[in-house]
Amino acid sequence: MAFLGGSFLTLLAVLLLVERAQPLSKVLIVLWIILAAAILGRLKLLLKDWFVFIAFLLLFDVLRGTVYVLTCKLHLPVHALYVLDFERALFGEVPSVSLQRLLLRTGPSGHFSWLEDVLSVFYGSHFVAFLFVGLFIWIYRPGALAKYKTSFYLLVSLGVSLYALVPTVPPWMAANKFELLPPLVRFNRILFDSAIPVLTGGFDLNPVSAMPSLHAGFPILCCLLLWGLYRMKALPFYIYSLVVLFAIVYTGDHYVTDILGGLVLVLFCLFMTAYLVKRRKGGLADGHSAEMTRPPDRAELKKPALAGLVIFLAGAGAGLINKALATPGVDFYDSDVPRYSDFFRNEDRYKDSFPVELYFGSHFLAWNDPRAAIPHFEKCLDMARSANERQEVEKRIELCRRALGQKE
Repeated sequence: MAFLGGSFLTLLAVLLLVERAQPLSKVLIVLWIILAAAILGRLKLLLKDWFVFIAFLLLFDVLRGTVYVLTCKLHLPVHALYVLDFERALFGEVPSVSLQRLLLRTGPSGHFSWLEDVLSVFYGSHFVAFLFVGLFIWIYRPGALAKYKTSFYLLVSLGVSLYALVPTVPPWMAANKFELLPPLVRFNRILFDSAIPVLTGGFDLNPVSAMPSLHAGFPILCCLLLWGLYRMKALPFYIYSLVVLFAIVYTGDHYVTDILGGLVLVLFCLFMTAYLVKRRKGGLADGHSAEMTRPPDRAELKKPALAGLVIFLAGAGAGLINKALATPGVDFYDSDVPRYSDFFRNEDRYKDSFPVELYFGSHFLAWNDPRAAIPHFEKCLDMARSANERQEVEKRIELCRRALGQKE
């Protein structure tokens, strides 16, 4: 028992190290899982069955930020147009824009309606719903736990890899940062910032990770796993998932195309999981057996405990590296630094666009080329649409001139 308690205390200490800036957001989730296992008398089984999986999920959370930092630091291309063009080919108008024009209403004080409040709750629930599905499977169908965990291992690993290979701008950024779409109100972010600000820091560790949508992939994967186990008895979760998919489009966080990409990835992961689990377990049924619920002995716990702690420490190290590599003075969330390759390939197409010209200037300034930045900022001066825009551009021109004076 001392070994078990020490393992969980170490886990919480490492979690606090990973989440130093906002420790409660994910530590509380882990505490709920530990509490549930304690009530069920399954703490040892929790360590054996869940410790590595939870460590992996938290490592993934940190790696999303690592992918973004490396994308910026290595000057890798970020894409804005391919998914936007595909969305328009499918629907004519981007669904996020259509939905907000049809449904989004605010009162005289700027308050959102009950619909936005409810959908924001559904949006935020994504971060824990899949874990509750896993706990349900663990309790009632432990034979299916290997399939659940393997499919999520594959989905998360491939999702992060695709974020690195094809970083993609979401609708809200295409609209509000570059004006490639009519303005979108990201009401979920506004509501969370005002109600639970500690949670919002985890939303956009990688603001260009739109394709594929793991926000769609997680509930879709759970739906398909539950269909295999319970068929229509799991109807409430299917309805919940449809509401989540609607929410992420309505908020402007994802294109429908991102959701389709998430669906394709989920289907591939389930295909690979079926092969891997069958090979590893010799075709063991998705059922319940005494062996699966038998409390493990101390020798059985050492391997998952050690592996989980190593993964947690790797996540803590990656988080510290992310902070060390972040560009001083550049708003991480505002993402001025990445190389949006579509704009560089089509520079003439955007010569009359204030936000894109501002991006060009900001990009060169961030990459220590103020001489190249000034012409873009000067174009912005001629296109400034308000006193605030003009003041912001003048401030950046002054930064360029100071940098040139220091160089000379």
